[in-house]
Amino acid sequence: RSDKTLQDIVYKLVPGLFKDEMKRRRDFYAAYPMAEVPNGSNEDRGEVSEQDKGNLTDDEIVSLSIEFYEGSSNASPPGPLPLRSQKNGVRFLRCPAAMTVMHLAKFLRNKMDVPSKYKVEVLYEDEPLKEYYTLMDIAYIY
Repeated sequence: RSDKTLQDIVYKLVPGLFKDEMKRRRDFYAAYPMAEVPNGSNEDRGEVSEQDKGNLTDDEIVSLSIEFYEGSSNASPPGPLPLRSQKNGVRFLRCPAAMTVMHLAKFLRNKMDVPSKYKVEVLYEDEPLKEYYTLMDIAYIY
């Protein structure tokens, strides 16, 4: 059976291999249109571009937007936080892909002067993110 993790590692280690492999697959299915791909994905047929593959390395920069979450929590902070004072509460950051959620939360706490009595939690939509996730992990998961 195929090992996606190992295949992704090989694609990252050998420059141009992913592009060549996708071209070979497209050529094969163009030459043999009757060949079926069992449970075939676009990648199995060679119809995925390198940008669609979304390969990231630890040293790449990831752009993200952050905003204050005003969910249905009953324990909302009594005073305004700096993020709320922005026009629509959205800020943009560029961070290394290897940055963890824990480091991002610490950065936000310091940058936004959040008092230590409040917990800073990083969410994706309504889901809290694990502190050990890196931004690269989040990009692959979501």
